[in-house]
Amino acid sequence: MTHYEVLGVESDAAAPVIRRAYLAKARTVHPDYHADADAATRARAEREMRQLNAAWEVLGDERRRAEYDDGLRVASRQVMRERPAGTPSPEFVPYSDDDTDYAALLDDAGPGNGATIPRAVQLAPPLLLGFGLFGLSVGLVTGIAAVLALGIVCVLLSGIAFVLTPALAVMRSLESDRD
Repeated sequence: MTHYEVLGVESDAAAPVIRRAYLAKARTVHPDYHADADAATRARAEREMRQLNAAWEVLGDERRRAEYDDGLRVASRQVMRERPAGTPSPEFVPYSDDDTDYAALLDDAGPGNGATIPRAVQLAPPLLLGFGLFGLSVGLVTGIAAVLALGIVCVLLSGIAFVLTPALAVMRSLESDRD
């Protein structure tokens, strides 16, 4: 708890405001005010009066108050630097995307509706590459020229298919956008 919190004032409060806050609290907390109270209440009052006096001792003197304020600023920067990894900065304000309509983004009426191509055409390039590499490896190991040639042809066709499949999707998308 800071001295400002003990006195119940803001950290930018003027000296007269701090003095009035100290005097007002001291009148209600002073142990003499609670002379007829039970021992627990008197002990609490003494404890609070010690805190008030410590706060007034620092905040009532301009030089000490300036040193105290500097210490608070350093401590707050230290706390910010020492926060655990993966925790957000105290200044962090999350971006709110509450106004995004995700259903509209997934709607079929959006752009690119006609970009879908058959599953077999999508699977052709990787399958051709797999067969081609298998044929190349078997042809090289066994020395069978026909298997080696088939492997080379499959690898070349897979390269062409890897280029043409996305091109087909783009062309279909453009056609559906014109309609």
